[in-house]
Order: sequence, then structure tokens, then C-alpha cells
Amino acid sequence: MAEGISRRDGKDLVLPAFELDCRDWLVVGPAEAGLPEDVAGAPLLAVLSTVVIEDDIREASGALTVGVLEAGDELEMRPVAPGSAAYEFANVYAAPGTKRFVMPAPGERGLALLAEFVICDDDYELEQRVVRLMSSFRWQTD
Repeated sequence: MAEGISRRDGKDLVLPAFELDCRDWLVVGPAEAGLPEDVAGAPLLAVLSTVVIEDDIREASGALTVGVLEAGDELEMRPVAPGSAAYEFANVYAAPGTKRFVMPAPGERGLALLAEFVICDDDYELEQRVVRLMSSFRWQTD
């Protein structure tokens, strides 16, 4: 999942990549999902969805946005996995069934990729699928 997005200065911003086999996930742009191009002023990059079909259909969906981590922000975060570039927000107000993650961009600018997932019915299998996806996150370097 890596593609270039043109910035105002004419340079391309390369999106990060997930190393996990994403066949379990559907990834679409905001327009394809029927959503606005931004959420509360943050660009919406992609919408991710996954389902588990057993005796019922259970789903999880997420949104990737770009944010800025301010110097001095004291956000409690824990690594998703040892050596992972992704962190899960801890003790951040979120609706039940919501998990929030941040992947700080390399460098000093404070940019970060933010991911928020809604998992129906506190489903362990879907939660683990989200954790595996976030654990597989790597910044793409040229």
C-alpha cells in the first residue's frame, strides 16, 4: 500500500507500507467509501475494512489520517509489538470498541500517521487482526 500524494511544494509524499499480507483487508480511498477528504481538518488517506464470516458476519473498520505530534504532548502510548513503528494510545478517551494507533514519521517534523479502528462487539479475532496489521507497519524508505 504505497503510493505518492503530491504536496503543495510539488514533492511526493510516500505513504507507508504494511508488510502483512493484506488479503483480509479492503483498502479504499475516502471518495470510494463515501467519506469526506478530511476529518476534523486532518486529511483522510484511506479507509480499511475487514470481516470475519462464521455463524454471523463481524466487521472492523478503520481510517488512516495524517496528524502532527506537538512537542510537549504527553500522550501515553505503548508499542504494539517489540520493534514496531506503531504505538497504541493508552488512556485516551475513545468510544467502546475503538482502538487508536499512532506511527510517528521519521525525522523531527512531528508528523504521524494516525489509525482509528472500530471493532464490533469486542471481537478478539478482529482485534488481533488489527494488532497484526499495525504490528506489520513500516515506514517506506527510498
